[in-house]
Amino acid sequence: MKRTDFQWVSALLVAFGFLIGMSGISLAASKTLKVPSEYKTIQAAIDAASGGDTIQVAAGKYKENITLKEGVILQGAGADNTTIDGNGKGNVVEGAKASVIEGFTITNSGKRGTIGDVMDVGISAKHAPMTIANCRIIGNNTGVRAYFSPSNIVNNIVADNKVYGLYILYSDSSVKNNIIYNNGSYGVYNSYSNPEAINNTIFKNFDGIYSEVSRVVVKNNIVVKNKTVGIHWAEFQDAQDRAEPILSYNLVWGNKTDYVNVSPSKGDVSKDPLLVDLAKGDVLLKKNSPAINAGNEDAADNDPDATRNDMGAYGGPLAQKKIPSSPKETSYASLKIKTETLAEPDYGSQSAWSGAEGKKSGKSNFNGWCVPCHGGLGKGDGLLAETLGEGIRPRDLSNAELLSSRSDDFLLKVIKEGGASVGFSEAMMSFGTNLTEEEIKNMIAYIRSEICKCQYKGEAGK
Repeated sequence: MKRTDFQWVSALLVAFGFLIGMSGISLAASKTLKVPSEYKTIQAAIDAASGGDTIQVAAGKYKENITLKEGVILQGAGADNTTIDGNGKGNVVEGAKASVIEGFTITNSGKRGTIGDVMDVGISAKHAPMTIANCRIIGNNTGVRAYFSPSNIVNNIVADNKVYGLYILYSDSSVKNNIIYNNGSYGVYNSYSNPEAINNTIFKNFDGIYSEVSRVVVKNNIVVKNKTVGIHWAEFQDAQDRAEPILSYNLVWGNKTDYVNVSPSKGDVSKDPLLVDLAKGDVLLKKNSPAINAGNEDAADNDPDATRNDMGAYGGPLAQKKIPSSPKETSYASLKIKTETLAEPDYGSQSAWSGAEGKKSGKSNFNGWCVPCHGGLGKGDGLLAETLGEGIRPRDLSNAELLSSRSDDFLLKVIKEGGASVGFSEAMMSFGTNLTEEEIKNMIAYIRSEICKCQYKGEAGK
């Protein structure tokens, strides 16, 4: 797929509120709204804004759950100074098409869910291609979810989130110059997408980068000290057949396992990157770091001083001296936002997993093994649901979006080997000793066709 690089516009144009690449938005009438001097809450200002307007939010802590509006730029006074706290409820920020959010700390989402569209997140871009920049996204259930939303995720710190740092599904997003660390599951999770992950520093997550059924460009990154795998590719063979990793010029070192199902590629380095202070999250490069001038040699990837690309978050053409920067110093509001979105794939049914006898077997085993926790309709409300432990809830198997985001082989592994085998809760026990593989497959087919109430289409039925 041909990639279109980010387009820069002069700071003068940005100051006057011009937003590039957003068709249908009137530029002539753009205005600036201020919080709290003109509007007491951020949401009140958003409600009063129109596409092309800029909302400037003064320093302070705002306890709100907000929903952006198409084409509106929301700017804080810098992530060190301006916080949006979600009160532990739902998504902190709901995105909108061609919107921009920059210069905030985003924290304290709800704690619901661990997959797809059924989990609470700091910033949710759902059918809403947008730009997320200059933010500190910390202490949420998941940091950012891009769902059918090819978004720009640039110059952020994404850390200390319970599940994922970034969750990318059906979204050809650009993930550049971020520091992503200490997230409970994957630093970057990607599925059914063709994104770019360029010049990021990713460390101390469960996995650094995990990707399945995707064509992903992974370039100029530093991926170190992750607990299990640095770069983890398409765990299942059916996914591998449709996955195409494009790796180059990454420094991958000190992970429990550096690579799974993918090998080092051109320009990759396996050395201590010599970061200033990894324990404190300071990932600037020391003067003798092997990552200096070790990124892609193409001039288009050069650092701002026109020297060869430095690997990691402080390298490449978008690199800044501080991550995140203040929007007053460096605004990303002019980055071009892609508007095309992916269609959900349909790989056809797997006939061996269905049929009348198979459905009968699947129903019987579902009733015997799944209903106690998930309930008769699969909604996660079975009699044993409350006994699993604080904060642990069975997944809602009737949710089509959840089922479409995981392949059949992934579900087979979870049921056969248990939740811990894929980084989920150990409360999901293994059933491999109780059910044959054929019985598990029939049960998956039954869940998709009867519980999900959706046409069974194998990997991504919806």
